[in-house]
Amino acid sequence: MRYSALICGAISSLLLASTQVAAFSLPQPQQEVVAGRIALIEVNAAQGDAYSKYLLGLMFVSGRYQTQNVEQGLQLLQQAANENVPDAQRALADLNFEGRTVPRDLAAAEHWYLKLAQSGDHWAKFRLGFVYAAGGSGVSRDCGKAVQFFSDAGDKVSMGNVAWILATCPEPQFRDGERAVALATELLKSNDADPTYLDNLAAAYAEMGDFASAVATQKRALAQLETATSQQLQGKADEFRQRLDDYRNHKPYREVLPLE
Repeated sequence: MRYSALICGAISSLLLASTQVAAFSLPQPQQEVVAGRIALIEVNAAQGDAYSKYLLGLMFVSGRYQTQNVEQGLQLLQQAANENVPDAQRALADLNFEGRTVPRDLAAAEHWYLKLAQSGDHWAKFRLGFVYAAGGSGVSRDCGKAVQFFSDAGDKVSMGNVAWILATCPEPQFRDGERAVALATELLKSNDADPTYLDNLAAAYAEMGDFASAVATQKRALAQLETATSQQLQGKADEFRQRLDDYRNHKPYREVLPLE
């Protein structure tokens, strides 16, 4: 049974406000209207409607509009995902990737992100880049696959990650300093004061053995970091300084890209 677009829009917009499906901040309709719509979703889900199962699953996982029951919610999300509801597939992938509401399971996240990526889902490709760059929780780390999926995502953040992996991956067969320099240099054209782009370029120079350029570029990165307003960026100052010391000692940087 299909429910109306009005119901879909009202309930789905409330439940999709967070990938953590933990809290929603949108204004609520009148209580009786909400209750009626939720009741209809429950009836539709019981009668086999896949999207209603997805919505009801989110309610149980989040504890919003239903008494929280994560196990029951996951079962409903799984049913909807198996019936090819992309939103349910994305919810399961995100829950398993982030590991907050449920224990992290990168193999399960990989499974659903791969299905979404096949249809061109940008978010799935971006997350798969991190899955393969970090590995663990049932997935083997693979810098080559990480580069592939970040490249397919193609946005600036993703391409910055490509440059970083090419410069710093622990496995030498995946490193390519020349390409990393080219990518990092191209990204800097859009913002030559971005400390992350400069950090990427410094690591790429170090991979190529050009430590003079690596030191000079990392100094620029630190200078820009000191003026950054982002607390997240400011928290990276110690990392930037450590890399500067490495480059001064003619030591390239190696890192497994963390799950961020």
